[in-house]
Amino acid sequence: MTTPEAKLEYRIERDGERFVAIDSDEETVGVYDSEEEAQAEITREKREDAIWERTKELMRLAVRTIMTEFSVDMETALGHVNSAAGMTVLGMEEKSDRSTGS
Repeated sequence: MTTPEAKLEYRIERDGERFVAIDSDEETVGVYDSEEEAQAEITREKREDAIWERTKELMRLAVRTIMTEFSVDMETALGHVNSAAGMTVLGMEEKSDRSTGS
């Protein structure tokens, strides 16, 4: 899998002495004292966008995998995947313990 690209585009506009980061939906991301701060926020936002896109991609893959492996319909598979998506760190650790035999 390749790292997904962020879907939104961002730009910085100067507003007097401040710098405004704006996304392609024309939403203000934030107002900053320096262009560097605005650019840093845009970099962070693009990373978050890419994480969100990858998460959606993995969820779709998980649903398709459950459908195939267990011969269930999409609604059933989605229900299981969504339920597991609410797993806590403790739940993740429990699975790790079982898989390592600890």
